Amino acid sequence: MSRKISQVGIRLIQNFEGCRLTAYKPVATEKYWTIGWGHYGPDVKQGTTITQAQADAMLIADLAKYEAYVNNPAYVPVTEQLNQNQFDALVSFCYNCGAGNLRKLCKGRTVAQIVQAIPLYDKAGGKVLAGLTKRRKAEVALFNKPVEAKEEDDKLELSNYQWQSLRNGVSELIANGKITDKTWLDKIDKRTLTVSELSWLTFTVATR
Repeated sequence: MSRKISQVGIRLIQNFEGCRLTAYKPVATEKYWTIGWGHYGPDVKQGTTITQAQADAMLIADLAKYEAYVNNPAYVPVTEQLNQNQFDALVSFCYNCGAGNLRKLCKGRTVAQIVQAIPLYDKAGGKVLAGLTKRRKAEVALFNKPVEAKEEDDKLELSNYQWQSLRNGVSELIANGKITDKTWLDKIDKRTLTVSELSWLTFTVATR
């Protein structure tokens, strides 16, 4: 079963990414623009603006993508050996550095060697950035933090934060008349959405 990021990991990502509803470039040399909770890619253009609900929906979709990389032995050969905090730290790393750097970080390394190498990824354009150094330190601290039982109770397909963000987005669409079936909220509250329904709702909220 594919593992999901916990609330602890989500908070780490949010703390470092921040949320901006207008497209921006954190570094002038970046190829693409960024928006929301650090959503980056060719779908973001200069001048793009979004709502908070859209930003939260983008975060849900992006987390699923980066969780999949960390769950994939082709990228993280030791993924089955990771505890929840180690998994969360690598999702944050991948969210920030990309799948290619995740593969490079983990290739041929043990769990202990991976955490020792995380601080090396603190540069952009060949220059050390204080923000990246701080984030790598936070990821290392989380990676090395012993897991408490209460941090491993997230057995749902989405975390509580992700469910609430999805509900907020769907509620906004219903209020705007773009979704007319209010039973979606009941399904979200009961957490009975199928995978296809979840994918459709997330896509709808993120791209409306």
